[in-house]
Amino acid sequence: MELPEGRFDGHCHVFDVGRPMAEGRRYTPGYDATPEELCSHLKAFNLRGALLVQPSFYGSDNSYMLETLDALQGRDDLCFRGVVVLDPGFAPDLGALKALAARGITGLRLNLLRRADGFDHGLWQPLLSAVDSLGWHIELHVEEQHLPRLLPEFMRRYSKVVLDHYGLVTSTKNNDGLRAILDQPRDRLWVKTSAVYRVHPRADRSKDVARMAPLRDLLAEHLGDDRLIWGSDWPFTQFEQQMSYDLAHRLAG
Repeated sequence: MELPEGRFDGHCHVFDVGRPMAEGRRYTPGYDATPEELCSHLKAFNLRGALLVQPSFYGSDNSYMLETLDALQGRDDLCFRGVVVLDPGFAPDLGALKALAARGITGLRLNLLRRADGFDHGLWQPLLSAVDSLGWHIELHVEEQHLPRLLPEFMRRYSKVVLDHYGLVTSTKNNDGLRAILDQPRDRLWVKTSAVYRVHPRADRSKDVARMAPLRDLLAEHLGDDRLIWGSDWPFTQFEQQMSYDLAHRLAG
């Protein structure tokens, strides 16, 4: 992810509830997740920095994350990069995209939860091809049942594809989504080992490490450990009462 050597949090968020939020959002937080709090967690666990991911409830207004990146760039103890959300109508202007890259953006996220059936690749193609040409990764957040249809196409077209939250794969047995992942070449695919509670929302959180070990082992065997990206998913939106940074960090292995 174009970060220096060291251990990083590969998926976390910052937000300010006073900022405008997207119409039709599924969730509205009742608290702020501040850069200062995040930095405190990173330092407590001897991490070198983090990859900030645009929260879904902000839609494609990336301004708060970009301002946060600007403010954090001057630190000499922690390093940060970001993943934006853009609308398909965003003009694939390389100048505008390069300006985002200069502020620390290295990826574009497609949150297709509950929307994958209506995804029109042709509509997104100009933007996705443009960010791909800059070496950004394309991050997919989508239910496992859509992976057999979507993932091969993304792998054919783009050079860096990242699946959020274990690809939301719920089982290692008779699972078409998992097979779709294991059928892909390892050289262009990464999987985030993050947010088990989004895969198994009603499970006992104290057993998450053991629960996910079989899936993680399969992914590591096929992709290699270097293709698995740990992320805390801090501040664990909608699961704040079940999670802590310590619990999330245990999944880092």
